[in-house]
Amino acid sequence: MKKSNVILFFLFSFLILVSGCATAPQVEKPTGDYVWPAPPEQPRIKWLSSWSSNNDFGKQSGLLASLVGEEQVEFMRRPNGVVADSAGSIYVADSELKKVFVFDQEKKGVRFIGEGTLSVPVGLAIDDKRGIVFVSDTKAAKVYGLDKKSGRVVLGIGAPGELKNPAGLAYDEQRERLYVSDTKAHVIRIYDKTGKFVSQMGMRGAGDGEFNFPSYLAVDKNSRLFVVDSFNFRVQIFDAEGKFVKKFGQLGDVTGAFTRPHGIGVDSDGHIYVVDSAFNNFQVFDEEGKLLLWIGNAGIRPGEFYLPTGMYIDKQDRLYISDTFNRRAQVFQYLKEVK
Repeated sequence: MKKSNVILFFLFSFLILVSGCATAPQVEKPTGDYVWPAPPEQPRIKWLSSWSSNNDFGKQSGLLASLVGEEQVEFMRRPNGVVADSAGSIYVADSELKKVFVFDQEKKGVRFIGEGTLSVPVGLAIDDKRGIVFVSDTKAAKVYGLDKKSGRVVLGIGAPGELKNPAGLAYDEQRERLYVSDTKAHVIRIYDKTGKFVSQMGMRGAGDGEFNFPSYLAVDKNSRLFVVDSFNFRVQIFDAEGKFVKKFGQLGDVTGAFTRPHGIGVDSDGHIYVVDSAFNNFQVFDEEGKLLLWIGNAGIRPGEFYLPTGMYIDKQDRLYISDTFNRRAQVFQYLKEVK
């Protein structure tokens, strides 16, 4: 596939993405276990669940509905960035509904944060120690720090003109650093936990440490930063000090290459996961960038996707992927090898 054609496809798909869909897809209810690779090979990834509305916690009983009235069901419309906290609650930025869905595992219900504040939320990151959810707002050109329980704005990052197009976010709790991919500026900006600007990385280009529309970000347990360098069709890796370490990936329409790389995550064993919206899948690489496994294709069943975007991997090696045009977030588990 020619690079010019891929870029046109990327831009066309992005226009579809920002315009939303007219009707919600009818996703298939799971039956049985879904694992990859399939038996008789040793499974490495297992599908756990999907989340789209408060119906996922179970519908009201007829008696309760008659007493308090029917509960309003609100489905996600354009899920993008996704994170989870230590309690297992899942946070999904809905770019169309202008708020963050919170699938609260403790209260067994859906609530919202960012309503009335956000205009086009895209990326998410979380400081679990302080209970702050960071949200990038591309229209407002700001990053907000929201209290994860009340939704109150506790931090505002980005003075007028400072950020052009904040998108992907990653928070390093060990070093207390917030990384922001400023996509149209082709740089990664770094802030401390108070929102104070620390430094920035990169410039536009194709060399090591240079970017061409960087998007989604991830940080591993060693504070290394992983950057989806979208229009260079690669992933770049930096150490805790921001020094370039390595890169992998190239443009292509075969497994192991990228066409529309989006969300990224790293598990506890150092495997690197990259969502590709054009392939409707996510690919798993080793630390050297060698392809190990790919999961997904277009569809509505568990493990199938329709223009997926965001990804997050928690400390328990659970994978969260925003399945954007299926209007849901899917959850998977990395199955560690028993030694």
